[in-house]
Amino acid sequence: MAEKVVLCENEKTVLRKLGEWKVKASETLENKEKIKAWTAHDAGVPGARVMVRAETWYTSDPKHTINDSDLLCEHAWARQLEKSLRFRKHEIEVLRDDSFVLPWVEYAPHVERGDFGVPSGVHRVAGTESNAFNYQPALKTLDDAEFKRLHHRETKWNQDEEAQERERLEDVFKGIANIRRRISSWQLSVPMTSTAYDFVGLDGFMMLIYDNPEGLQRLMKFIRDDHLRHIQFLEDNNLLTLNNEADYIGSGCMGCSKLLPAPDYTGHVRPKDMWLYCESQESVSMSPGHYGEFVFPYLREFAELFGRVYYGCCEPIDPVWSYISTLQTLQRVSVSPWANEEKMGRFCRERKTVYSRKMPPPLFMAKKFNQNDEVRKAIEHTVNCTEGVRLEFMLRDIYTLQNDPDRFRQWVELVREGAMLHKG
Repeated sequence: MAEKVVLCENEKTVLRKLGEWKVKASETLENKEKIKAWTAHDAGVPGARVMVRAETWYTSDPKHTINDSDLLCEHAWARQLEKSLRFRKHEIEVLRDDSFVLPWVEYAPHVERGDFGVPSGVHRVAGTESNAFNYQPALKTLDDAEFKRLHHRETKWNQDEEAQERERLEDVFKGIANIRRRISSWQLSVPMTSTAYDFVGLDGFMMLIYDNPEGLQRLMKFIRDDHLRHIQFLEDNNLLTLNNEADYIGSGCMGCSKLLPAPDYTGHVRPKDMWLYCESQESVSMSPGHYGEFVFPYLREFAELFGRVYYGCCEPIDPVWSYISTLQTLQRVSVSPWANEEKMGRFCRERKTVYSRKMPPPLFMAKKFNQNDEVRKAIEHTVNCTEGVRLEFMLRDIYTLQNDPDRFRQWVELVREGAMLHKG
């Protein structure tokens, strides 16, 4: 039994005020226009406008938009909820991007996953940058002896803990907002290659392509099956929820869509009623052919269970487009700073997928924010590459703004201005 969380009245007051803001914000004409615009954008309605989102939570500057020092709650659970609500409030009221809200307060299923039987190969040194690591892989040869050490992860649903959270939320927001369970993007994630690298390391993966391709295929099938088992558990226990409203799908993508759930939906949520986000950033280290042989078949089998798919993050998609474009449920694709924009514009036009442009972070992290030169030119270039294509701009992975958080707001304005020339 989880320890019961007891909040003081001051903490409840802070959260209630934020809940009241959320409900009132959901009723504004501006919020309703955004929902309508996202829906038209997703459906491919002619003339639908360019969408823009700015993700600020990566930034660690002292003058960042929302800092821990801004939070008024003391309990860890309350602080996390307060922080998420304040971030959304800042996006809507200050950045004025296309973030929107609904009059709900949500929580995720309390699901835990066990281990694989072997430790992760990710190795970090104490005191170094948190994003810096190397691999000390637990598996090296992928022979029968090593596979005997592996087992599928066990998924557990902590119903008592979840019931306590729902009761806590209902107490805090009673008379203000309804509470609902909504699955989070990380509970559906498909980290195929990153999981494989955890087992065998980057160098090990590359060498196994030549030294033991059969063993590597066996490993990828094992990882695929582990994900399939997890999704089946969620479906069997009615833990899958729709994610087609103000839901974060992953890597900047919002799930607002009238094309989900599937036409035969009767109330029990299945994968085909949902969005899925998937990527394979680690695949940049291998050739397109090896990606098509050792990665894509397993991603595809999983992805095509879902109704709509958003693919990609920081990896350039154009080298492997011949594979990605065959996903029957592909709807949106990430166009990272390392992608060939001209090619991706043509590919998205032919495939009728949304061009989700990730702007180059260095443009915003430099000491001088040259909005009248580099940033405008970058926006203009994207607009020129995407004629006849549904377009959305994402600003994310920004770790510093040189203590000038207003750059986010300025960038949103610049995109709005540049997007007026877009011919979708």
